[in-house]
Amino acid sequence: MTEAPAILAQGVGKRFATARGVGVAALEDVSFDLPKGAALAVVGENGSGKSTLLDVLLGMTRPSAGVVRVEEPVSSLLELGAGFFHELSGRDNAVHMALLVGASREAARDLARRAGDFAELGEFFDRPVRTYSAGMLMRLGFAIAASLEAPVVIVDEVLAVGDGYFQRKCIDRLLEMRARGVTLVVAAHDLHALRSLCDRGLWLHHGRVAALGPVDEVLARYEEHLRRRGPGPGLAPGTGGTGEVAIRAVRLTDAQGAPRAEFATGDTLRVEVQFETRQPLDSPVMGVALFREDGVYCYGPNTLFDGQHAGRCDGSYVLTAEFEDLPLLAGTYQASVSFYDKDHVYAYAWHHRLYPFVVRSDRPDHGLVWLRHRFAVRRLEEPGPGGRV
Repeated sequence: MTEAPAILAQGVGKRFATARGVGVAALEDVSFDLPKGAALAVVGENGSGKSTLLDVLLGMTRPSAGVVRVEEPVSSLLELGAGFFHELSGRDNAVHMALLVGASREAARDLARRAGDFAELGEFFDRPVRTYSAGMLMRLGFAIAASLEAPVVIVDEVLAVGDGYFQRKCIDRLLEMRARGVTLVVAAHDLHALRSLCDRGLWLHHGRVAALGPVDEVLARYEEHLRRRGPGPGLAPGTGGTGEVAIRAVRLTDAQGAPRAEFATGDTLRVEVQFETRQPLDSPVMGVALFREDGVYCYGPNTLFDGQHAGRCDGSYVLTAEFEDLPLLAGTYQASVSFYDKDHVYAYAWHHRLYPFVVRSDRPDHGLVWLRHRFAVRRLEEPGPGGRV
């Protein structure tokens, strides 16, 4: 017999009544099933129904139509910090939440200990949570929810919890859950992290399923939709990362190493990146990406995709990315550089679209790139008596 899925949704709809008594549809005819141990990325623009779907899966709200079945118990990483007793300490809140999901008192105390170690709140763990900052509440909320032993975990926009260091811990914990066979549903705007965490994707558009299938295919369609929609709140030029790598200098040069800010179609573009690791790192993924000035993503190779493993890195280095026979047509472009962990999940450091250059071309071609091609024309023979060639 086929094993029952961890999550089954059939024809799910949800309508909310407005002040005038008119029903507004947040979800309409949403259907999917998720096998045990799989991970589903849920994407969509604000107002697309993502949060409503997660609330339905968790049983926080009932669907207006359709059927939902979810393997229990379920751990929720939604509104981190919601539901705390503010006069109790972080430890007591952890014990209380563990007891609510059926843990024994001994197991609840053990869970609280593990949550405290993960959250790294120090002496604050035994202080009332009313004394916590917003960031500390989010740390505690994630630590408790991620420490609960549940076969299904629902995650909503928590991939940006805290600073870079804690974000890395959160993503690592989600990867550990996947390795243990936990079923994940993750809603987030960080498409890179979703690709690394999930194997299936669901794109919601105005409450309906716009795409469902392998995560790479669904996210590619969603990204194309965002591009067609026009300029939006995309990632602006800037820097970021968890800090294990420091990018010291970036130079754009020609094939001989001479600094250049202007290239011709067909030239060689070299991007030299001087960087330093702040601690020993195991095979960091190093990449250079090229963007058009309006944000169109032209190309983004990295050492992982090329099968080049850097091995242990500890010290100062120079990374060189060389683009021979540059195919870009005339225009203004920008280069990005980035360093990721060996699994290509979170960024140690990135400089996004900070290094501009211009491409000149004497070709009359239209478009973004010049591709090798040829035209051929052949004359068809005159038809024979039977009308055949």
